[in-house]
Amino acid sequence: MNLKSFCSKGIMFFILFFLFFSNIGFCGNDLQPISKVNNKKFKIAYCENDPYFNYAGTLYGILKGLSEAGWIKSIEDIPYTSGSNDAKAMWKWLSSRDMGDYIKFKENAFIQLAYLSNDEKKAALEKFKREKNIDLFIVMGTKAGKFTSKNIDHIPVLVFSTSDAVKSGIIQSVHTSGKDNLWAHVDPQRYKRQLDVFYDLFHFKKLGIVYENTELGRSLAAIDTVQDFTKEKHVEIVEYFINEANSKEDLKRYEKEIKDIYSKMATQVDAVYLTPGSRKTKKTKDYLSPFYHKKIPVFSQVGPIEVQYGALMSVYRFNFDEIGRFGADRIINVLKGATPQSLSQNFGDTPSISLNMAVAEQIGYKVPFDILLVSDIIYTKIY
Repeated sequence: MNLKSFCSKGIMFFILFFLFFSNIGFCGNDLQPISKVNNKKFKIAYCENDPYFNYAGTLYGILKGLSEAGWIKSIEDIPYTSGSNDAKAMWKWLSSRDMGDYIKFKENAFIQLAYLSNDEKKAALEKFKREKNIDLFIVMGTKAGKFTSKNIDHIPVLVFSTSDAVKSGIIQSVHTSGKDNLWAHVDPQRYKRQLDVFYDLFHFKKLGIVYENTELGRSLAAIDTVQDFTKEKHVEIVEYFINEANSKEDLKRYEKEIKDIYSKMATQVDAVYLTPGSRKTKKTKDYLSPFYHKKIPVFSQVGPIEVQYGALMSVYRFNFDEIGRFGADRIINVLKGATPQSLSQNFGDTPSISLNMAVAEQIGYKVPFDILLVSDIIYTKIY
């Protein structure tokens, strides 16, 4: 790696991005809490596809933002720690307490789609279509975003934590959702930023990637961005397809297939871009062992959790404070009467590097001092 090149491109990139795109505080709107008509509380519901650290973390950030703005009481004792994926436990805590004069988190309004049959999903949908006293839906993830945006028209729906809300069909464009009751967070340059940093560090020629070759799978893996990037850099893509595990019983099939794929890929590439799969992160190091043996760097699209469990590095959000304040700002605006479609959807977090030194040692990568200086999270072992 050319350190001078990294210093000029990498560090300056981070500084400029922070100056121009970071929004650590709120958006400058009037955030003063108000009660609903007749001093009633606004009632909020929640939907996610499955337990996932990014969903729980984003929810925590939003709650923290609402608390800072005075809309809910302190969440200091909420059952959340960094890396947790249990939004359900958080919701149970919220719904069982008086969180102040303005917002009520409804006890029976927490949905995890992955654990519902098709009939149960339909029943849940009919229930919320009939529901008269839910004022806003917080939605996490691409699958849940597609489900709610398609089927709910009369309740404000705010969607977070998607790979690409536009290309997945949740919203119409970066500038408009296309539906009055719909809003979704977008960050069009997120994965391009990742790939640029990885390329500046390693100048790979053959990039390996595995994903489910469906419309949703391609969206989750940001395939269009990967393809545009590799054309720009004249990098060859070595891609394999896999069907994600659709049940606990199907995991054995998935695990065997992914191990076989990675064993083959390790002889064909000089870098790997790890995209979302079945999210069994605690087995990541077992999956990735062929790349360790071949001294191949693996970059995580998902973020620090996969670096903790065996990827070399990732460029992603350091914490959920910024997206939380941005999300809280949007929620407050909707509760105060704004139409979701009228609100800006574009927001980029201040980027950060997470690095696993144990993986670096295994693949023989001598981490430059410059990288250590700009890394926000450094793991010293593979968990």
